[in-house]
Parts: sequence; C-alpha cells; structure tokens
Amino acid sequence: MTVKSPTTSAFDDPKQARNQRLRKRRLGMSFLSYQATLAVVILCWLAELVPAHVVIEFFLLSLLINGAFFLLIHLGINLRFRDPSMTGAQMVASLLPPIWVMYFLEVAQARTIFLLIAIVPALYGILALRTRQFLGVAFAYLVLYGGLVLAIWLTRPALIMEKLSIEIIQVLAFALVMGQIAIIGGYISGLRKEVRERNQELRAAMQQIRELAHVDELTGVANRRRLMDVLTSEINRCRRSRSPLSIALLDIDHFKRINDRFGHPAGDAILRRVACSVDERMRDIDCFGRYGGEEFMMILPQTDLKGARTKAERVCQSLRETSCDSLQQGLQITASVGVAQYRDSELAEDVIQRADEALYQAKTTGRDRVTDERQLSASSPLRATNTVDHDNRA
Repeated sequence: MTVKSPTTSAFDDPKQARNQRLRKRRLGMSFLSYQATLAVVILCWLAELVPAHVVIEFFLLSLLINGAFFLLIHLGINLRFRDPSMTGAQMVASLLPPIWVMYFLEVAQARTIFLLIAIVPALYGILALRTRQFLGVAFAYLVLYGGLVLAIWLTRPALIMEKLSIEIIQVLAFALVMGQIAIIGGYISGLRKEVRERNQELRAAMQQIRELAHVDELTGVANRRRLMDVLTSEINRCRRSRSPLSIALLDIDHFKRINDRFGHPAGDAILRRVACSVDERMRDIDCFGRYGGEEFMMILPQTDLKGARTKAERVCQSLRETSCDSLQQGLQITASVGVAQYRDSELAEDVIQRADEALYQAKTTGRDRVTDERQLSASSPLRATNTVDHDNRA
C-alpha cells in the first residue's frame, strides 16, 4: 500500500466519516464471508481431513485479520494510504486462513476446494483495482500458494510426490485463472473509471447548460427567465418572513437613437457596459438581469421603497459617470428607473406592472431620473387602486 501525506481526519469531515462507516460495514461483510468458509473447514474436520485445532486457528486468524483492518479504519490510519479501502491488502490477507487450512489437509485433492474459495475475494477487486494492481495481487496469490506447496514438500514430500503431475497442473491452472481475473477485472475497473469520468463531465455540462439557460448571452447577467424565478422565490420568502421586497426597472435612455446613429455594435457595447456597471453595485442578496431589449431589472430583497429608490438613484449617478468608447466625447449614458415595492398577497406581475408604470412616467417626464410608485399620476388606473388599498390598510 502506498502511503500519501496525511489527509483531513475522518472525525472532522462528514463525508470521510460516512466513507469510514461504509468501509467498516464492508469489513463486517468480509468477516461473515470468512465464517462461511469456516463452515467448510468444519466439514473438513468432520470428514477427518484436518485436525480440530485447524478449525480454531482458522477462526482466530480470520478474527485477527479483520480486527487489524478494523483498527486501521477506526483510527483513521487507512486515510494515509493511496487506497483508503485497502482493497489489495485485504484480498491478499484473505488468502492466509485458507492457506493455513490447506497445509494441514491430509488429501491433496481437497486443496482444490479452498483454491476455489480463495479466488472469491479476488472478485471484489474488480470494482476497485486497476490492471497493474490486480496483477500485483495475482502475483501475491501465486507466491503464497507456491510457498504452501514448498512447505508441504519440505515437511511431507510424499503428499506432493504422490501425484506430482496433478500438483503442477493445479498450480498452472491457478496461475491461469488468477491472470485472467486480473486482466478482466482491471478492464472492468477501467470501464467503471471511464464511466465515472464521463458522468462527471456530464454533470459539469448540465451545470453549464443550467447556467447558460439563466444567463443573458450578450451582457452576462441574469436573463428574464432567471429574473422571474428569483422574483417568485423572493416573493415566497417575503410572504413567510414579512420582510420588505422591492424591484426597479431600468431603461437606457434614447437607446434606439444610439443604435441608429452609432450602429448595433455600439448599442451592444453600451448594453454590456451598463450591465457591468450596475451589476458591480449589487449586493450578494440582490439579483440583476436583462429584462428585455434595453431594459434591466433589479430585485432588491429586504429593501423597502425608500431604500430601493436610493439604490436606483446611485445607479443612475454611476451611469452618468460611465464612459463608453462607442459614444462620441461629450455624450453620456443615462437611464430612467421605475421603482415599486411588493405588497401582501399580490402576484409578481402586479409589482412589475407598477414598476413599469413608474418607469413610463420617468420617461415621459424628462428621462435620466428615478420615479417610484408613490409618484404615479392620479389618473393612473393602478394609482387609484393602490390608493384604495392604502386606505383600507390604514
């Protein structure tokens, strides 16, 4: 296992803590798998293939191995390894108890049973190991089994020499199976890695699409769809918290004249300049975007009508001081703004309509100014309705 530099403690990072709990559960499943193999060892003892002490030693060895890995995970030491799950190490360690049992088997052919069992843990690596890592595990398997055969030959040579050809074929077959599992497992693991990378790319692309769907392509600020989504959300929040909410509609003065005189590229440059200038003055909780054409909207949560008007006047002042290379010297960018405050139980369209009417009045009374809904003329249909509403509240 390759050691990395220390990482964030498993006890400090909630995500790491969840991963550690998952690793412990997997280790518990591994221990249950050992106990299934223990049942086979007991059957071998009942068939007088191994002595009784081997059953106890198999259980204690499996307990020791799983306990060691559990301790590494519980103390967070595993996080220092390149593979915190210690997949390869667990696969190799899982072969030790069956190797111990195979050494004591009185019948050579019975070792095939435990060779089959020993291959099972290798299948778990399909989900985690690359081909090179898998080949390393397969080599460790072959070394351990080769050591077993050598130990039997040194202590009980008759058991090996009795059917030497079968022993050789068995070793070669084991090597062949492990080699193929390593290659296939590594290939499957590579495919899973590629799928994960593609999924990450897809999520990134979907996020970009969502952002593009909410951003005006020309100016880089929120588009009308995003503005309406935010306004609806803020209205719902306003109804719950009873906090003030205001909006302001901003329209660039004489924009058609600018387009006709200096061309559409100049008009686009002014739109971008206005959007950048206003957006820089927005708070984090505000939302600013292009409502349509040369018209922009400011959504101002936790802001009453007076505060929104002050904000709009500062924006107008900053636009007067904004220079644009697309305009001749001496010409300045100005805008008219209509401001309205949300009222209880009304729809988004209602507050927008009042702001639009205030904007219209700012346009008709000279431009380059801010008009709020309190300044709407008495002849306005909305003005008459709003007066009645205020009287009723009073």
